[in-house]
Amino acid sequence: MTQPAAWPSRRSGNLLLGLALATGMEFYTFDSMNLVLPDLTGTLGVSRDEASWLLTIYSSFLFLGVPLSIWMAGHFGYKRFLLWTTAVFAVTAVGCALSPTLGVMLVWRALQGLAGAGLVVWWRAGIYLIMPKPQRSPSLMKVSTGLYLASAAGLLISGFLTDHIQWRLIFLPNLVMAAGAIWLLGDSFPDLPQPASVRFRNTDYWGLLLLAIGTLSLQVVLSRGQIDDWFESPHIRVLSLVSATALIAFSLWQRSRRNLYPLFDTSLLKDRNVMAAVSIGVCTGMILSGSLYVLPEYLRLVDSQTHSATQTGRLISFYTLTAAAVRPLMPRLVAELGPRKMIAAGLTMLICAMLLLNHLLTTSTSDGYFLIPLALYAVCLSALLPSVGSGTVGKLEQSKLLDGVSLYMTFRQLGAALGVAFLTIFIEQRETSHSSRLYEHLGLANESTAGWLNAVTGFLSSGGGADEGTARLTSIGLLARVGAHQVDTLSYADCFLFMAGVGVVAMCLIPLISPFVPAKK
Repeated sequence: MTQPAAWPSRRSGNLLLGLALATGMEFYTFDSMNLVLPDLTGTLGVSRDEASWLLTIYSSFLFLGVPLSIWMAGHFGYKRFLLWTTAVFAVTAVGCALSPTLGVMLVWRALQGLAGAGLVVWWRAGIYLIMPKPQRSPSLMKVSTGLYLASAAGLLISGFLTDHIQWRLIFLPNLVMAAGAIWLLGDSFPDLPQPASVRFRNTDYWGLLLLAIGTLSLQVVLSRGQIDDWFESPHIRVLSLVSATALIAFSLWQRSRRNLYPLFDTSLLKDRNVMAAVSIGVCTGMILSGSLYVLPEYLRLVDSQTHSATQTGRLISFYTLTAAAVRPLMPRLVAELGPRKMIAAGLTMLICAMLLLNHLLTTSTSDGYFLIPLALYAVCLSALLPSVGSGTVGKLEQSKLLDGVSLYMTFRQLGAALGVAFLTIFIEQRETSHSSRLYEHLGLANESTAGWLNAVTGFLSSGGGADEGTARLTSIGLLARVGAHQVDTLSYADCFLFMAGVGVVAMCLIPLISPFVPAKK
């Protein structure tokens, strides 16, 4: 594909606004679902673990949809695919709003993940394909700023709707954004020629099938493993074997000479920048999806000052608004300092934010203490994500950009899909570990514990009028409740320590990126 020429500013502005509205639906819905997940459990009559499937099933199909969206756009045309994907995402939002049971909603969330993949891939790929190189960085900045604002809207609007009306209404703003996006993109998105690569005009059916079987089986194992006692369960053992076999077969099939139209151009992984992109993408995907799952759940379910959806959305939206404010500064900083330094700075701030959250999470932390780590997290996002793109995939020649974007976004969404599943398992394991230690320490033989129980029993007997046996049982119940609260708090705090460790791993991958060469003045 030839290098595009400069565009008229008005048409360019409409295109970027259309891309921001279309992809903004995905960002809006992603943050909204994380926020209102505790409210879904009561309405749908499911446990907290079962409700988390709404996140993991979406992330899994988003991951599967990334390579699928590249192929479908090559078959049906970029503009037509983007318009239809926008419409399908809006329809699935209505389906989620009307879902009577968890099973029905899981189906709609799976379809929403496939449609969302097209949106998160093609706002970036569209800019790479349409905009001339000097306009790419400013265009990416404008759209990503709009996406942060969409996330803020998701947190603020969905919190208000959930508390004051009904959580099902959080999906309705998608219809407004979809209508605006379709109108703007229909007028401003150009009719691009079909890709020259025969890979994008043909289908790797075996690759798609093996990838779907492998990843979906893995998600079921991760979601049900803790509940079903892992490999003690026959169906967990079978699914683990199926997942491992399918993923190994997929990897071999992508490199096989018999595969004329592989799903991925794996030869790009020989490029150090592409390898850096996919490696760092997995780590950042885990951290970003994991943190946006853990923090709202902690504030709404565990914190002693239990937050409403409105209060939680207002607090967490601080990071999205901060990211939107500082994002316009990043193109110039990346151009002056280079991607490697900016990625290192971003990951350093990310690690500091996770360590601060680990330190600050106590049974009585006030909201003001969360603002500093949220600000660090925001600056990290606005620096890290564009630096990874410009420093890795952005260096590829025009004919290989789609393949590079496909690989990067696929592995980043793989990390996002694994992030929630891993942290769900991690929380349960840490709860078990902390419970055994805490209750061993609080054994009735412990003098301080016995003294506390005697004092509470005496207070309830003398001040509350309860008989001694009832007062004793009540005091033990209060101690158990305080202990369980402490266990939950420690377990959620450990999640941020785990994500800080993932950030350290990502930091070690920075040398894979080729050194920065400043542009000639």
